[in-house]
Amino acid sequence: MTTSMRGGLTPGELQAVGEASLRYTGELGLKNAADTSHLPKKSIAELQGLEHPAGSGDSALIISAGPSLHKQNPAALIKKSGYKGTLIAADAALNYCLREGLVPHYVITVDPHPVYIMRWFGDPDFDRRPQDDYFERQELDPALAKDQRAKNARQIELVNRHGHSMKLVIATSVAAAVAKRCLEAGMELYWWNPLYDDWGAPGSYTRRAHAMNGLPCMVGGGNVATSGWIFAHSILGKKRVGLVGMDFGYPPGTAFFNTQRYYEMKEFFGEDNIAQGYIQVPNPHLVETWFTDPTYAWYKQGFLDMARVAPCRTYNCTGGGIIFGENIEWTDLGRFLSGREAS
Repeated sequence: MTTSMRGGLTPGELQAVGEASLRYTGELGLKNAADTSHLPKKSIAELQGLEHPAGSGDSALIISAGPSLHKQNPAALIKKSGYKGTLIAADAALNYCLREGLVPHYVITVDPHPVYIMRWFGDPDFDRRPQDDYFERQELDPALAKDQRAKNARQIELVNRHGHSMKLVIATSVAAAVAKRCLEAGMELYWWNPLYDDWGAPGSYTRRAHAMNGLPCMVGGGNVATSGWIFAHSILGKKRVGLVGMDFGYPPGTAFFNTQRYYEMKEFFGEDNIAQGYIQVPNPHLVETWFTDPTYAWYKQGFLDMARVAPCRTYNCTGGGIIFGENIEWTDLGRFLSGREAS
């Protein structure tokens, strides 16, 4: 099945988005790698072939933080099903998981931002942070939009309580303060270098990171959710990988102001023309049209390219979003959890 998209940027412009993203993550990621160089580092290679005591078999479920996560609220079904596979949560989905009583076996984090990523683990320096509308404005997790101080304190308590039960799959691009917070919460950290670019390119970020620490490099697809999917099949060897909350887009009716990259889109296109930058994506499985931005569109294309050759079967159980195409089976979450994916 091919993907139909209307509006947005040309393929060349989408490539430019990817290059801009590389420059940002590459420079900041290398700085963060240097800042954490003194920390003892277990490698993700140590997890190859390792069965988590409570997550076994050939199946894994990636829990991401897209709008469908909160619309579908899958935690209750996952717990009720008695699912025996491995749960891998994106960092932004950790608060949802823990407050719903769902403790993932692995949490994955990759974004180099020095402040925003800390909140997903509970930020001890919350009261000293400059105020902004990052969590209040966006759709990332509606539960965190109000009473942010109290919600942050609750997340500190939850992560401290459950940290010893979770392994953190942490990229060297992540800020040192985030690594320190997770270590203090009792999490086991397993490190990897993002595959930023072509290893053989002049000045390659990837080669420079590897030379710094000798850790293995893993493709991440530019975002934490795709990194979790790759980790599931390339490191843990899972053959059946399900997706929940992995949307790469927004449901109909979402205000542009509430999208993740609203300010960047406004600066690029202007307030009066901002709608031109968003891309309409009819989803035949939902019989509705979601929309996305150029960065998410770039992520989606990369994901589809990898899914075509991945050594696993990928099941989209989100009930939303724009991820569909070759080697991706759209199915109900209940079917995936029970092993009855084929519809």
